[in-house]
Amino acid sequence: MGITLQQIADLAGVHKSTVDKVIHNRPGVSDAKRQMIRKLLEEHGYESNPLAKALNYQKNKFTAAVVLPSVDAAPALKVGTELLQQDFRSFNIEVQYYEPGNAAEEAECLRALCGQNVAGVVVNPIEDHAVADALKKLSDAHIPVITVNSDIDESARLCFVGQDMEQSGKTAARLIGLLLDGHGEVGIISSRAMHAVIQRRHAFESYLPECSPEVRIAEAVDIQEQPEYAYQQTAALLERNPSLHALFITCGCVPDVCRAVRDKGLAGKLKIICYERYPAITELVESGEISCTISGELEEQGRLAMRLLFEYMIYDHIPEQDQVYTKNEILFRENI
Repeated sequence: MGITLQQIADLAGVHKSTVDKVIHNRPGVSDAKRQMIRKLLEEHGYESNPLAKALNYQKNKFTAAVVLPSVDAAPALKVGTELLQQDFRSFNIEVQYYEPGNAAEEAECLRALCGQNVAGVVVNPIEDHAVADALKKLSDAHIPVITVNSDIDESARLCFVGQDMEQSGKTAARLIGLLLDGHGEVGIISSRAMHAVIQRRHAFESYLPECSPEVRIAEAVDIQEQPEYAYQQTAALLERNPSLHALFITCGCVPDVCRAVRDKGLAGKLKIICYERYPAITELVESGEISCTISGELEEQGRLAMRLLFEYMIYDHIPEQDQVYTKNEILFRENI
């Protein structure tokens, strides 16, 4: 039996993806490490046999895990992963879904997967050190991980699939400037629960003075992705800042934020920008309560993440990009 890609990686003391980069002459590997890996490949006569691996996935049963915490994005992401499974019906891969309620539960779930011999994991990670550590343990156990919708630092994942968060934050800043005709006050509704949300807010705050210097950020509040807390924090923000002209919502709980705006008698008066196109958001855009939303194609994110995972599991095909972006689409009442 020939040596495997993973065995070459272990001998070289590198990740499997590094060996793949050398085999396919991709950048990102030092010259010294590249020469060492090539020598190992030659010494051990490594030959990739994707057909044999694909046949193995047809004959034997394997399990992939999809971990989607209970946030607003989860249903659409799940639909996308299920769509992709239809393309791989001939392979004996069972997909198990997990829906942790918070960071501690997600970290515990990921740690448990290390001992369950799963073949790969797609996860929407909550921004937490315990979650990042659990993802690193999966990587150390040679279990491939693809993050979807939100990324996380120091997780050793195979790649990330989702929005270009910097672009989406800058897009929101430009839209706010246009909606306010270049001047006014904006409040930010945000959260620290997801890395993606932090990135959007940072890009918005950094770019707004450049593209609309007369639009001022009055205040930002953290709603912790909790519906009732989101309502309370929004109501309090509006009371403290009666001169607000707009709200920028970087995260979930959009219906609860809009409920607070409505109860303050400001529905249709404040310009509101948010993200994604859940049914509830679609209704709010159509009613005019939300000015526009920036969609990151959640179903496509789920589909792409699952495809990249399956292709890695079955064919040893490592994603060519570290970050795979879906399209940012601006949706108004006229095109949602």
